Amino acid sequence: MPFLNQQRSRQVRRSTKKNRKKRPNQMGDWLVNLLLLGLSVLVISFIWSFWNRNTTNAEVQRSLASLPQEMVVKPETLSAGKPYLTVKVEILNGNGVSGVAAQYKDLIRSKGFDVLQTDNADRFDYPNTMILIRSTNTDAGYKLAEELGINKSLVKLAPDPNLRLDATLILGKDYAVVPAYQNVQN
Repeated sequence: MPFLNQQRSRQVRRSTKKNRKKRPNQMGDWLVNLLLLGLSVLVISFIWSFWNRNTTNAEVQRSLASLPQEMVVKPETLSAGKPYLTVKVEILNGNGVSGVAAQYKDLIRSKGFDVLQTDNADRFDYPNTMILIRSTNTDAGYKLAEELGINKSLVKLAPDPNLRLDATLILGKDYAVVPAYQNVQN
């Protein structure tokens, strides 16, 4: 009997050796280890970012607390005097007079609107200065008309979500008689 047990244990040992030899190459293990290393680096970078952001904010708050109150700028004071800061306007020259769009850009920005661009209109024979409402914010066009003194009948709905604008101001042949423009010229 002992002989059979010995023989059997040899077979078991041989089979485990065979299994070891049959084991696929270690590429899978390397891939798992590499993945674990990458995830570890990612977690460590998130922890560092979180710690850095929180300590930086605390330092900024401490330094702001040490400043005199009259030097601290608050968000509400930044937008004071600029009630239409979120209204995005495009100015198109529809009369052919050079430089008028740039003058209107300065005028409209002084009123607190955000002028994104100035350009020429599709043609130069617009008789009246008009406003096209481009977004769902219909108040934007009427606010612009009110600030410039343009008749509300010259405000038209022409939505175009691709433009990412609230209003388009097209300067017509009557650009010089717009009340806000006349006030600046005088």
